[in-house]
Amino acid sequence: MRKKLFLGILLGLFCSLAVAQSNRSIKYFNKAREAVAEDDFKQAKEYLEKAIEDSPAFSDALVFAADIYRNEKNYERALQYYEQALRNNGPYYVNLFYGQTLFAAGRYPEAIKALQAYQQSPQANPKYSEDIERLIANSNFAIRSQANPKPYKPENMGSRINTDQMEYFPSISADGNTLVFTHRKTEGEKTDEDFWVTQRDSLRAPWSKAQPLRGFLNTELNEGAQALTADGGIIYFAACERRDGYGSCDIYASFYQGEGIWSRPVNLGDSVNSRVWDSQPSISSDGQTLYFVRGRNSFDKDINIYHARLRSDGTFGRARPIPGKVNTSGQETSPFIHFDNQSLYFSSNGHPGMGDLDFFVSKKQADGSWGEPQNLGYPINTGGQEFSLIVAPDGKTGYFASDALEGGLGLLDLYSFELPEEARAIEIAYIRGRVTNKKTGQPIATEIDFTDINSEEKILTERSSRNGNYFAVLPGNADYALNIKEEGYLFYSKNFSLATQTVDRAFVLNVELIPIEVGERVKLENVFFATDSYELDARSYAELKEVASFLEANPSVKVALEGHTDNEGTPAYNKTLSQNRAKAVMNYLVEQGIAADRLSASGYGDTQPVATNETEEGRQLNRRTELRITGY
Repeated sequence: MRKKLFLGILLGLFCSLAVAQSNRSIKYFNKAREAVAEDDFKQAKEYLEKAIEDSPAFSDALVFAADIYRNEKNYERALQYYEQALRNNGPYYVNLFYGQTLFAAGRYPEAIKALQAYQQSPQANPKYSEDIERLIANSNFAIRSQANPKPYKPENMGSRINTDQMEYFPSISADGNTLVFTHRKTEGEKTDEDFWVTQRDSLRAPWSKAQPLRGFLNTELNEGAQALTADGGIIYFAACERRDGYGSCDIYASFYQGEGIWSRPVNLGDSVNSRVWDSQPSISSDGQTLYFVRGRNSFDKDINIYHARLRSDGTFGRARPIPGKVNTSGQETSPFIHFDNQSLYFSSNGHPGMGDLDFFVSKKQADGSWGEPQNLGYPINTGGQEFSLIVAPDGKTGYFASDALEGGLGLLDLYSFELPEEARAIEIAYIRGRVTNKKTGQPIATEIDFTDINSEEKILTERSSRNGNYFAVLPGNADYALNIKEEGYLFYSKNFSLATQTVDRAFVLNVELIPIEVGERVKLENVFFATDSYELDARSYAELKEVASFLEANPSVKVALEGHTDNEGTPAYNKTLSQNRAKAVMNYLVEQGIAADRLSASGYGDTQPVATNETEEGRQLNRRTELRITGY
């Protein structure tokens, strides 16, 4: 497609020949056109060299040669021919091509001058006005960016990962210890794209020698860009020209089967895939939102980022363009949604940038749309193509592919670098565990709510699997409440802090649910009071609303709210304080619509300790509010 388009542009430009050339040079020129029609660009350049040698002022030959070199990204050679054409009073449109090539070569002040010279020509074609203004704006942006460079020290990921071939489109697990990427061999019998994986034992350990993924995922056909779910259990990827495809390329899923084996791919269906080109998926850390790109093909000038939400039946809903300020009339490609679910990284040539494709980050807004993209700056972005950026769970380590950096091992290598402060995502931590029946030990599949204690905002709802296991990724800068309301079981709550948790240490929290029976009790972990006060702390509201919801879902249940203190203070004072605290919880539940005759409140002071009062840790455990089933 690109060659055909290039050929059409070249052959359309030379509809007439100037007078300053010999018949022999015209003959070479026509032979060059025939060579291009046969995709023989080497031969075309040789014919053009002869035409120019014979007639140095032959503008059409000079521009033709320059265009071929520009298409090959040999910008310096292309500029030499454009400049020769301009010195020989070449046609007005040469300034347009010259300015475009100067921009591609990173010579921004000169690009502005050439583009403005084209604009000032009476013959300037107005259909190029928008593109020219964009290039001038980009040139001014690039000049400012080069004057204020960002710290940037890219490191090649080494021979354990990179080969003498092509490595690109990485993805990473939430623990930061599994990296999957696309490997393409360009020589030999098998030259298609496959997925390879490298792993490490910890964030400080070296990566293992990369190997192809095992199982049924890699095939004789191409498997392109992919995304690994946070728990490493599913890979979403792009595959083209498949029998079950809806368009030229579709999004598929493959599931981890254990022992390194991946399942046969499953097409995500026509709610996600279209009749055109769908590719480059990225999945949110909660597994609920799939991001990907769509265009007529991979060379389409208008490629946009789409998203689809996971439905309750396990399939994705209808894909839509993401809302907000990310998509443009240009190309938005290789999206990556960070584990914080707030930072979307992508490449684009539709926003002000340094060149062909630049790296950007957009932050999610309160209404769910995506805000004004921020260019990652120079020298991270250059006049070339920057693509396939992902950011590690720590929010600051980026991984990307490049063929333009010194010291590369192959045709395309993977690199890592540290993002500038202002472009970083929120560092995440993760929690995992198992949900079981406390009496029988049987696993329970249930919904688990995670709420920010301070903001009362429900951050995430996860679901434990059939074997009871769950895995959740949360911003590692807050205190959380974990709540479960499962039919037939007592309400469960637990608070934990990720404020000091780092991604290299998982927070493990196993949950034992208690069947609803008279006499059973549960500690309300997230009910708080100030010292010597029975006024509810605002951080308690989120949990007490969950308690009210539990009671609404179980209308036959009656409960007693029981307050307890440590042994500091007199027994009479402690009993009164605990009684008032229990009443405060009861009154709040009544305010939430729970009938008062289903509730009672009692205070036991320091008479029922569950730990020693000799340590602060023990006293903290003794200061508690419990809920006990009195009727069912």
